[in-house]
Formats: sequence, C-alpha cells, structure tokens
Amino acid sequence: MKTLFKLAIALLVAHALVRFVPPYWNFTQFRWALKENASQWREHSDQTITEEVLQLARKHKVPITGQHVQVRREGDHLFVDVAYTDQIEFIPTMKRDWRFAADVDAWTLGGLKRP
Repeated sequence: MKTLFKLAIALLVAHALVRFVPPYWNFTQFRWALKENASQWREHSDQTITEEVLQLARKHKVPITGQHVQVRREGDHLFVDVAYTDQIEFIPTMKRDWRFAADVDAWTLGGLKRP
C-alpha cells in the first residue's frame, strides 16, 4: 500500500512537470530572444516592434496577441512589456492560471524620437 501511494505521488509530480515545463521553456526562450533583439529595434516604429515580437512569439510557441504587447519609450529608453496568463493542468482535471511576464528594455541612443 505504501508503494502504491509513492507511485501515485510520483505520477502526479511527473504529470505536473510534463504540463508545466514545455510552456515555461518556450516562454524562457522567447524572453531570451526578446532581449537579444531589443537593441536592434532602435529605429523601428512601435507597430513594427509589436509585429516582430509577435513573430518571435509564434516561433517560440508563445500564445500572445497584439494586446499582450506594450511598447513605450521614455527619452532614449525603449521598453517592451509582454504579459499573458496561460492555464496549466498541474493535477488531472484541475487547471490553474499561470502568469508569464517579460520586461525588456534597451537604450535607443539616437533612435526614433516620439513626437
């Protein structure tokens, strides 16, 4: 009986890992790609940046739309904020919301100025 209980716990942990790790890994790769590309967006408009963020999201299987992306500029500083909530099934038939957020910034020295 003790062994059966331990097996059940191990299966629940394995199930939770199988459900959680892929979305988390995809988001982590997406966040790294955002950081790598942010310095190249100096001259781009906010709309172009949003489109490029959405392309990166599709590439890394991150389920976001344009409403999840916020691009803002403060002087020579570019900020790209991405946040969304995904449902993850940690225990069979029980889903829980998990919030993913990435805040990326880059200096735009000499870049596009806002009117």
